[in-house]
Amino acid sequence: MKNTLLLLGLAFSFTAFGQALYEEGFEDFAAGDYISDHPMWITWGAGQEGTDGDAQISSDYANTGDNSLHIFATSAAGGPLDVVMLAGLNEGVYVGSWMMYVTDGNSAYYNVQEDQAPGVGWAFDVTFAFTGDLQIVMDGMTVGSGTYPIGEWFEVRHDLDLDNDMITVTIAGVEVGTFTFDSPFGGVNFFGYGDGTTVGNYYVDDISLSVPASIGEVPEDIAFTFGPNPAATYINLQGQPDNAMVRIHALNGQLVHEQLVNNMNQGETIELDLDNGIYFLEVNSGEKRSTQRLVVQR
Repeated sequence: MKNTLLLLGLAFSFTAFGQALYEEGFEDFAAGDYISDHPMWITWGAGQEGTDGDAQISSDYANTGDNSLHIFATSAAGGPLDVVMLAGLNEGVYVGSWMMYVTDGNSAYYNVQEDQAPGVGWAFDVTFAFTGDLQIVMDGMTVGSGTYPIGEWFEVRHDLDLDNDMITVTIAGVEVGTFTFDSPFGGVNFFGYGDGTTVGNYYVDDISLSVPASIGEVPEDIAFTFGPNPAATYINLQGQPDNAMVRIHALNGQLVHEQLVNNMNQGETIELDLDNGIYFLEVNSGEKRSTQRLVVQR
């Protein structure tokens, strides 16, 4: 699926970040903050940031630390809260997981989007009924089912093999479905909805998107530092050796910036013209290369 650039970029990121592409425990937020302030998150509809269509950080429940993300509906029909965690993965092998807490007497729901633009395509939907039963539906067909613990934290895990078009979903340590997944993993839609009978009300914490430990180990041979990070319009880069090729990749593998630097030891300024999001900053010199994560937030 797609080109090989994504796998290359993620392989470089492996050693720099202990395999993690994105981790979020919401501890850098205050209760009441809106999640769309983070570049990895958007509201379903444009202009809904900071409104009842946006999700807020809560201190009511937390798997670790003090905070989590509260997803809820105002009626059994769902909404208006509707947010998307962006991923934009086309190729490679990943693990995407989070901890989840469904309050007693309520239900929960999320879906996986095929594109980073909301509504382009639904890959599959997962419904957590108030009874403790869950169901995974793809194209109108049930592809997975099981149970989950009510009123306690449990893990939701996705093992993605986008090269071989397969996904395994594991809930609370139990595999509930392995099925063909032949679309990109655009993002996860946390919609304020439940089972259609009861009101959706749940919490999400400790999100992780990572590359498995066996994928793409590349030695870090170049020592460099850069800042600011998050960055807006530029970064200052410094390290060894003086001459190096600097490349910036988006999460979807696209090469978005390439620049030859000749004075890295003294410091180089890299001008940025990038959208908000997470990128991989790669420095190459001969056979040596290293990658670090760059966050752009204008």
